[in-house]
Amino acid sequence: MEKNRADVVICGSSYVLSSDKSEERIKEIAKMVDEEIRSTSRTLNVNPNYKAAVLAALNIAEKLMDNTDMTLKLQTENYQLDNDVKHYIAMWEQTKKQVTDLKEKMSTEVDRQTQSSEDYRKLQEKLVENENAYFDLQMENVNLKNEIRSIKRLKTDDEL
Repeated sequence: MEKNRADVVICGSSYVLSSDKSEERIKEIAKMVDEEIRSTSRTLNVNPNYKAAVLAALNIAEKLMDNTDMTLKLQTENYQLDNDVKHYIAMWEQTKKQVTDLKEKMSTEVDRQTQSSEDYRKLQEKLVENENAYFDLQMENVNLKNEIRSIKRLKTDDEL
């Protein structure tokens, strides 16, 4: 990768820095170091010097370590969230399949119930037909009995 160069000033001293980073980014980093050294010098109430630079470097290292710790924590949380998402997606897919299966069962049951209702209606019609036929047979039986009585009476009247 191409190295980029940037002219920077840190605590009044000029430096030429090179990095894989862009020139703008190199200048941002140098500015942060300059500000940290100047802040440390103000805290120590001294002019920027070697001691201020070392303390500034320690402050920057502390911030870097804190950010690294935070990054690790966030990566761990992200990993857990990814696993949770995968788990919930699997549950969602399973639930969708269950819903589809239940819809199919319900459709099958509705079809079966419709068929049962149709069968029931046909049986009711047949029952009505059989009841009517039974009633007709009873009437025919009564008529035949009456006819037999009439014939018996005629025969008895003829014999007398």
